[in-house]
Amino acid sequence: MRIGRFQAGSQSRIGVFEDDGVRDVSDEFDDFQDAVTRPEAADDVDGETFDLDSVTHLAPTTRENTVFCAALNYEAHAEESNIAVPEWPLVFLKLPRTLVGHGEPISYHTRVTEEIDYEAEMAAVIGEPARHVDPDEALEYVAGYTILNDTSARDLQLGLQVGDDDMLDWFSGKAMERTTPVGPYVAVDEIEDPQDLNITSRVDGKTMQDDNTGMMIRTVADLVSFVSTRVRLEPGDIIATGTPEGVGTFQDIQLHPGETVEIEVEGIGTLVNTVREVDE
Repeated sequence: MRIGRFQAGSQSRIGVFEDDGVRDVSDEFDDFQDAVTRPEAADDVDGETFDLDSVTHLAPTTRENTVFCAALNYEAHAEESNIAVPEWPLVFLKLPRTLVGHGEPISYHTRVTEEIDYEAEMAAVIGEPARHVDPDEALEYVAGYTILNDTSARDLQLGLQVGDDDMLDWFSGKAMERTTPVGPYVAVDEIEDPQDLNITSRVDGKTMQDDNTGMMIRTVADLVSFVSTRVRLEPGDIIATGTPEGVGTFQDIQLHPGETVEIEVEGIGTLVNTVREVDE
């Protein structure tokens, strides 16, 4: 099952995404958190079906949820970044207002940044409250998987000077409004092994990253367990699992207005967004 959020007309809805469209199952659930807690309840809902071209995809989470992002979780990416692998998972947060859905533009402000980069990531969506869970049990708390493009303002993230030291500005570089695509939906009960999925990014059709989630340093289970020791995880929370080697900044590549970024993860689908320049 592929369950997510979409907008038809002025109304936000919960839907099951199928080959011939998206079936509205909103009446079955109190909210999207309820939907990822018990997605099987959508199986027998005979809701209105909308053509995919007629709806707007929304990020498959809620404003009450948190997005946790793991940094430097592929060894080759840590090497290209020239940063040592941290002793324990390095995790930063994104605000809900940072997110956009599949097909929505990646909007950046020219008064703020001029170096936008892509990062292909597979992400886990939590389906049950989780606190201090063991890695061996952690995947039981995962409802399913989605895709996240950890779009980054590299001139802000990497350009901070404190005295003679270079510092990383995670907030400015990673959490600008409406710059992080997530979606298109949550793949529920479709992924047998989250550590054996091909993950690829393309810019205007050119392959930039091509790897497998088996190359993660910390597994999905490790990350769910770790985050749950710091804070209680809630249904709808997202844990992005890091990006492979091949991001643009280490190839002297940056995104430009009008370019389209595709992130494809085997068994989940493809997240597609176009870069848009704004000054507002």
